[in-house]
Amino acid sequence: MIPCSIRLREALKEKVEEISTERGYRSCSAFMVEAIEEKLRRDEALESVSETEARLAASFNQVHRQLQSLHTAVQGQFALTDALAKYLLTCIVEPPGELLTSARARARDRYEKLLRAAAKTITGETENPLMDTADHGN
Repeated sequence: MIPCSIRLREALKEKVEEISTERGYRSCSAFMVEAIEEKLRRDEALESVSETEARLAASFNQVHRQLQSLHTAVQGQFALTDALAKYLLTCIVEPPGELLTSARARARDRYEKLLRAAAKTITGETENPLMDTADHGN
């Protein structure tokens, strides 16, 4: 071991001597060496925790970016659906009064078919919802 000397305030020197005798160290130097080693271990552990925190923060940032992207995609889908609904409602002519009841019944049936096709698509029961709808029409 290489000798190394340090200067301590009188009160600190007395405290080190008292603790080293209480805890059974061979000398004050042995106590100080162990204290320094313990401090170095704590610093290494703190650096390791900091690296882990940095990795977690990076992971959270990546998840946040992905959620932001998903949010944007969902907003796009809603905007497209809204535009399509406005277009259809503007372009479709209302049937005459005497045919309105039967037209509503047929529209309700078409709506139910649309919902069933959407449910199959969501659950993965159909590979191509357009082909499935076309088969039901025949």
